Amino acid sequence: MTIIETKICGITNTEDAIVACEAGADAIGLNFYPKSKRFVKVDVARQIADVTAGKVAIFGVFVNASVEDICQCANNVGLTHIQLHGDESPEVVAQIRAQLESVKIVRAIRTRDSDLEGTQSEIDRWKAAAVDLLLLDAAAEGVFGGSGETLDWGRVGTLKFPVPWLLAGGLGPDNVTQAIELARPDGVDVASGVESEPRKKHSDMVREFVSAANQSLNSKQ
Repeated sequence: MTIIETKICGITNTEDAIVACEAGADAIGLNFYPKSKRFVKVDVARQIADVTAGKVAIFGVFVNASVEDICQCANNVGLTHIQLHGDESPEVVAQIRAQLESVKIVRAIRTRDSDLEGTQSEIDRWKAAAVDLLLLDAAAEGVFGGSGETLDWGRVGTLKFPVPWLLAGGLGPDNVTQAIELARPDGVDVASGVESEPRKKHSDMVREFVSAANQSLNSKQ
């Protein structure tokens, strides 16, 4: 599997998707959780996918959606990855795989610095479910990701991962280098950290983020 090193999440329009592609990002994220500030409808997601297909991986972010809705959306939009960001069980992974053999499955783990032991247990749990990729995001009360809060990257770096993983949570052009040096992820995920306002990416920040992340990720290999 191709390693995803830089993912620009919360894309809501074709202009920002093109910026991410031109900046050299490996993936974009489309949020299908209706309560998210960066929610996109399927018809808009399809337009975004049409201009980015073959250039980047296209992640669909879902929170406690039905397997039927997830699979239908993946087929309609042309998703390459399904990111489960809610309270889905490992059984959901098996059900999705049975219907979408070529789509990669990503499990997001909402992480607290005060309970890294619990995070390691979750990592091991999802290893058994054979997910393709893990994503660690800072937990926030009542929020399914995208809180903009950061983790203790040094402590996160002590965790053991059986599959490639992405670091998320409060990242931006100014801190992504330090985050990579301390946490040593395989890749990084950003949404609000490269926005000029909610739902609108800042092109310069996207380029700076991707450049800094790629430089740091390549130097740690």
